[in-house]
Amino acid sequence: MSGDRLLVQIASYNTNLQAEHGLPQDLVDWLAPTLQVSTFLAHDPRAPDIVAVGFQELLPLHLGLSGLSSKVIESRNSLILSQIEEHAPNKERYTLIAKVVNVGVALLVYGLDDTVGRKVEDVQTQWTGCGPGYMGNKGGVGVRFRVPADDGGVGEVFTFVCAHLTAHAHKCARRIQDYHHIVGSLLFPPLPGTDSSTPTTIFSTSHLFFFGDLNFRVDFPPDSELSKLSRVEDAARILEQESVREDVKEYDQLLVERDQKGSVFVGLREGEFWKFKCSYKYKLGEVDRYEYGFSVHFSDESEP
Repeated sequence: MSGDRLLVQIASYNTNLQAEHGLPQDLVDWLAPTLQVSTFLAHDPRAPDIVAVGFQELLPLHLGLSGLSSKVIESRNSLILSQIEEHAPNKERYTLIAKVVNVGVALLVYGLDDTVGRKVEDVQTQWTGCGPGYMGNKGGVGVRFRVPADDGGVGEVFTFVCAHLTAHAHKCARRIQDYHHIVGSLLFPPLPGTDSSTPTTIFSTSHLFFFGDLNFRVDFPPDSELSKLSRVEDAARILEQESVREDVKEYDQLLVERDQKGSVFVGLREGEFWKFKCSYKYKLGEVDRYEYGFSVHFSDESEP
């Protein structure tokens, strides 16, 4: 730790329902380089104290409901843990704090042994489903734990939520409903030592991290230059420029709903996502080439 601050690394990956095909998803190129992010925060490379890895579309619904999700996530756990330790700056050791999976949505959380990995207490996991029949093809999974203070005090509570919300540009209202369903139904037992017996929401925590495939899109007005583009390749080429992406963010559905309408994710902060190139929807086996259905929405009216 640096002073009393913990370094948390979060990764989220939609596997595009490929887990049962045995494709070479070793995840190393995706996960390992970010372990060096600490070089921006300190003079010497520093391993993260907590690493949280979320998955969406881990398996098709029928395979997930048949019980295969647990086997797949356990294989991912073994690989991720080995790669975190292999690529940590000083080959630090980690412990799996918790794992939770519901059909295609999964979450693994690791702790650095030298700081929190062998220190955490009161570990809890929960899940909730959205979508047809609330079966879990969409929904959220959560992990909560407490890191006691060095003097034996209560310390701080960390809550991680990985979610997969409804897709398609025109279903923004459904995504908002999914979010509120997760907030209202992803409930944790009261932490030991508290007087209340009432289940607590994800907000009953010192630190909350909410991530995943949230599926909010960009909704352009009809007079926008980008709304005139007819090909995915053209949009991808223009959005290579960070300055363009920064302008485009003003039409991001999530930012509009949160900052202008106050309908979703109120009180939460998001990183500067426009500094990174779009990741939806890459062609399988390709680098920086996109499938149909680029993550923009050209329309002349807002979602109600």
